[in-house]
Amino acid sequence: MTATPLQRELARNILELLRDRGAAPGARISRAGLAEALGVSRTPVNGAVALLEALGAVATEGRALRLIDAEAELPPEGDGEKTGVDRLLVAIAQGRSDGRVAEEVSERQLAQQFAAPRGAVAQALAQLAEAGVVSRNRGHGWRFTAGFASRAERAASYRFRMLIEPPALLEPTFALPAGFAARMRAEHHRFLERPWHDDHAVALYRINAAFHEGLAEASGNRFIAAAVAQQNRVRLLSNYSWRVGAERVAVTVREHLAILDALEAGDQERAALLMRLHLADALALRQES
Repeated sequence: MTATPLQRELARNILELLRDRGAAPGARISRAGLAEALGVSRTPVNGAVALLEALGAVATEGRALRLIDAEAELPPEGDGEKTGVDRLLVAIAQGRSDGRVAEEVSERQLAQQFAAPRGAVAQALAQLAEAGVVSRNRGHGWRFTAGFASRAERAASYRFRMLIEPPALLEPTFALPAGFAARMRAEHHRFLERPWHDDHAVALYRINAAFHEGLAEASGNRFIAAAVAQQNRVRLLSNYSWRVGAERVAVTVREHLAILDALEAGDQERAALLMRLHLADALALRQES
């Protein structure tokens, strides 16, 4: 089956989690339990589970899953195809930012504008639709949902996030899901170990969004989690159109890791302070760019 990068990543994480737990064939698995353990919502988990079912690693039994083979391996993804779609996503985001891509588009228009294969365009739009950034028109074509209309709106978004994300780490119900910190560390370190290319902005956004949304869900406050998820959708295209340089990538990664360090040490006050500084620094940088 065709799968998005998020679904493939979560499918790998699910298999790793089951292996770490020593789950044996025949074990029953809860989708809700997987979502909680991985620090994500149920929707992307469902997509990852569908991929694992197609692979023969799990099978649906009523509302639960039955493990068949935790040692199953996902087939390798074509690097050229992945890079091409990510490059196209970045180009679309930059086009939306500078007005070259209209609010309503068709696959044919995008294919012609960016000299891209129709298959790559279809994959790019499917990923944007999964993220809630575009929706299919009733008749023909696609429509982009509202993003940042101006620099002032983007600044307002950061100020709003500063109001809710640092306090989220101080919620009395806050608890990091098992495996969340280790998964985040592994994913973040990849950006410190390889040279930066513009098409990496897609993968950077995904891990950035997973970090912030995961911490919001860890707060145990569903209203905070919903607000952060909504902010992630609004900022997706802005982040795909990364314009603040490779140096900022390393800064962002290290700031995220420092927040995780504080949380794992049990110092939620420090983590909240670091989160506020992280968002304030990003706000100041974005106002300059």
